[in-house]
Amino acid sequence: MLTGQVLDGRFEALDAVDYDLPGVDRQRGRDTRLNSAVILDTVTSVAPTSVRRAALRAMSVRDPRLARIVAVQGGAASAPTTIVSEPLPGVRLDTVLSRRRLPEAKARAVVGEAARALAVASAAGVHHGWVRPACISVDSSGRVIVAGVGVEGELALQAGLRRGKGEAADATALARVFLACITGRDPDSATASDIPESTGDASRALCEKAIAGKSVDSLSALANVLGAFDTRLLRGLPASVDSLPLSLVGTAKAEQRRKRDRIAAAHRAFRGPRVTGGVTISRETIVEAAVEAEAVSGAIPLVIQGTPVPPAGVEPEVLEDLHDILTFEAMVDEQVAGARPTIPELFYERLHSRWPNSRRITRRLERAHHRAINGGPINATPIVMVLVAGGLIFLVMTAVTMLSQGFGGADNPGTDLSNYPSYTYGP
Repeated sequence: MLTGQVLDGRFEALDAVDYDLPGVDRQRGRDTRLNSAVILDTVTSVAPTSVRRAALRAMSVRDPRLARIVAVQGGAASAPTTIVSEPLPGVRLDTVLSRRRLPEAKARAVVGEAARALAVASAAGVHHGWVRPACISVDSSGRVIVAGVGVEGELALQAGLRRGKGEAADATALARVFLACITGRDPDSATASDIPESTGDASRALCEKAIAGKSVDSLSALANVLGAFDTRLLRGLPASVDSLPLSLVGTAKAEQRRKRDRIAAAHRAFRGPRVTGGVTISRETIVEAAVEAEAVSGAIPLVIQGTPVPPAGVEPEVLEDLHDILTFEAMVDEQVAGARPTIPELFYERLHSRWPNSRRITRRLERAHHRAINGGPINATPIVMVLVAGGLIFLVMTAVTMLSQGFGGADNPGTDLSNYPSYTYGP
């Protein structure tokens, strides 16, 4: 339908909205007769007649927890099938679970009420067929509403998305929704370690069953596992979403926002370059330091070269980290700037000036610069070889000297018997 077009002289199309199922063009609309909001779904799937029949069957089911189908229009060759239904009030469950997760008591209330609503439809021979958080909402009074009964299952079937048909399929899908509410994660990626430790035994068993991919026999069996629940806990949920516990995805997004805020704070605190002892610290260096800095406890005012810098709304731990990192880098820069070139640097610079295109000499020169600035392990192989060679030469020379002089005998003055006194030879 085109924006502004009026269907059956009553339903006016307003603007298009996103929909997670193919085969439908969804628009927000207005019931001009009752002056109320409606949803207009123009069916474009491969078998619109089947969707139309499913919508007509769903119209016969009456329950305040099921979003009502107001009208089914078209169906002729010249007029496409259009399904008019009530919009979901309050907050949708997928919106909540995109950043938060539900405590166990609230999760049991949401899923338990949805199971009761689908049990009413199942008793009338109508099943949903594609239960997910996007089709469940909670209004400010705590009422749980399920949308798309019958219709969305047929659309999912034609799109090749539906896992099963019947009451057992709806119960199994609700168990996966319960797992998503408890863990705040997609059921396909949730594990047993994601289940909070405070979860009760029955709820944990249901979550583990959903993780293992096991089916639930019926909606009544699911309700028995959930046990008694209090829907009064859901009152005011749309306004209190931000007070719910963060999901794992929400925690990661909050951490990313915190890092972005810290970098922005570093930009504001150090607007423009600062000169410290002849060393210029640019904004880019400060931002890189802010990314690498880790928050520490305590609040120490930032002082660079004796000059205090106003925080300007920056967290004290951020300023302390930046101060430590930048001061150390400034000290290193000053030492490097005043250092004299080493002998290897001079040697390879001379060779590089003679053969500038030699990659080997260029690598050796870069390594000499890096070693002069950062130091590094000494290559002990040449030193050991020199010491070994010197030791061998010393041993050879000593052996030659000893062989040339002899080891004693008649020619050795140390064994000349004539030097002894005469009484030595007496009896």
